[in-house]
Order: sequence, then structure tokens, then C-alpha cells
Amino acid sequence: MESQLVRTGQSVLAVAAVVSLLPALAIGLPSMLGGIFLLTAMPVAIPLFLRREPQFFAWACLIIGTGLLTWAVVGAILAIFLFAPAALMLQTAAFVDPDTRPGALGVIAALGVPLAIGLVFYGLPAL
Repeated sequence: MESQLVRTGQSVLAVAAVVSLLPALAIGLPSMLGGIFLLTAMPVAIPLFLRREPQFFAWACLIIGTGLLTWAVVGAILAIFLFAPAALMLQTAAFVDPDTRPGALGVIAALGVPLAIGLVFYGLPAL
């Protein structure tokens, strides 16, 4: 049985997300927070290992992208916002293929979770 690969556009976006981490790592690794930057960057490569399973690839891109975007909002004071482009590329890669799109739950997670975390983290203390 031949396994199906993810679409080329999805692979390109996942590779571009990994490449977009290079400037963030170049800025963050020499600082005292180098370990946090390295641990934040490591999960971005996980979808590249799931290219033979399109459904798992899409969900991994969505989960890692949403988590990374949330962490970028919360860690903005530590310059973790530099990881936002990679997060957005991974979220976009999850929705490229119509056959493997995560659906309505995925859209809610991709848009709502970072917004809700940002509002709780930055909005509620001001009240």
C-alpha cells in the first residue's frame, strides 16, 4: 500500500516556518534566554516528520502553530514574538489541502485560542 504525501504547498510552508526561525534564534541564542528560544523552536520541525500522514500533518501544524502563536503573545516581553511568522505559516499549512483541513474546530482553535490567551494575559490585569 502506497502512503499518501502532503501537498507541496503544505511542505513548502512547513519548511519556510523552520527557516523563518533562523533570525529569531540568531537573536535569542546568545542571550541569557537562549534555552527558552531553543525549546520554543524545536517543535516547529515536528510536522516535517509527518509528511506521509496528511491528516496528522495538518493537525500537528495547527496545534503547534496555535501553541506557538499563543506563546508569542504571552512571551512578547521576552522577544518571543519573533516566532509569530513561523506560527502563522504552520497554521496556514494546516488549511492548504481541502481533504485534510481540521474543520470548524480547527478554525476556532487557530483564531480563538491566541486571542483569548492574549486578552486574559494582557486585558484582565488592567481591570
